[in-house]
Amino acid sequence: MGSAMTDPLVTPVTRVVRAAIFAVVAVTLSAAGHGHVTGHGLPVSVLLLTCTGTAAVTWAFIDRQRGALFIVGALAAMQPVLHVWFGLVPAAGAHAEHGGGTAAEWPTVSMLAAHALAAVLCGLWLWAGERALFTLLRALYTRIFLPLLLVYTHPCVPDPAPFARTDLARVANPTQTLLRHAVARRGPPAIDFGI
Repeated sequence: MGSAMTDPLVTPVTRVVRAAIFAVVAVTLSAAGHGHVTGHGLPVSVLLLTCTGTAAVTWAFIDRQRGALFIVGALAAMQPVLHVWFGLVPAAGAHAEHGGGTAAEWPTVSMLAAHALAAVLCGLWLWAGERALFTLLRALYTRIFLPLLLVYTHPCVPDPAPFARTDLARVANPTQTLLRHAVARRGPPAIDFGI
């Protein structure tokens, strides 16, 4: 599954950060829609568990920088899964004797449209953020890390070869020897205007 050339910017730290951000956006988007429609919130423990699960699933797919279509598609695919999950979870403050949460309801056309629009907008926002993150990381990598690595791996620069001096007393005309490669030009060539 590994590629022939790995991206040095995809480290465990960047993967964790990207997975966490994606999970928070996906879960918040779905929980906000669920709370708006049902009129009650979800327990914090359920939200944390859902974020952790979403981040774990996301981790498997972010082994490289992803494009807008993948991110928007993944976010849109997560919405129905989270909708069903939140429909099965008891509401915050609901008592056990009231039966907990209701079964997941079939989404209406307006709910599907709202989820789709929110998924597209948030997906594009996440894609722009990922692109900006990778641009920043590439700039830091090429302009700071690689030069420092070069200095660290080659700390000593060898001394230049000693300058060989010629004995100017032995040269017949030292001025010509020193200025052998000098070219003197006084300006542009004269133009004959025929006046």
